[in-house]
Amino acid sequence: MGCGPSMYGEYGYDDFPHVYDWAELDAVQNEDELTLGYYYNRDFFGTDCAGCQIVNEALFAYGMENDDGIELILVNERTVMGVRPLALNRQPAVFFYDDETITYVVTSAADILELLEALENGTFNYEEVRGETYE
Repeated sequence: MGCGPSMYGEYGYDDFPHVYDWAELDAVQNEDELTLGYYYNRDFFGTDCAGCQIVNEALFAYGMENDDGIELILVNERTVMGVRPLALNRQPAVFFYDDETITYVVTSAADILELLEALENGTFNYEEVRGETYE
C-alpha cells in the first residue's frame, strides 16, 4: 500500500479485512463476534495521519491477538465509497458495529489506546456496545 510503512510491529494493514463501501459494513459483520471498526486516513503514498501512526501498533496487535470474540475491520477515508455515517467525522476513530448500527465511537489516539487497555484488561463493559445506538 504505497511508499510508507504498512507494518506496525508484527502486523499491518493487509492483515485485516477492509470495507471499501460503507454499505459493506452489514456484510462483514459476524453474528458471533463483535465488530470493531477502525476508521483511518492513509493516502496513496502510504502516509498515515499522525493519530493513526500512534495507535496502529497497539490496535493491530489487539486485532490479531485478542480472544474476546472481536473482529477488527478497517475503513480508509481515502478509499471508502458511499455515504459516511454521521457518527464518524474524523480520524482516527474506532467504533463498534452491531446489528446494522454504530454503537460506540472513540475518536482520539489517547482515547483509543485507553479503550484498547480496557479491552485487554477485561474492564470494558460489552453491554455498553450491544444494542445501544450511538448518539
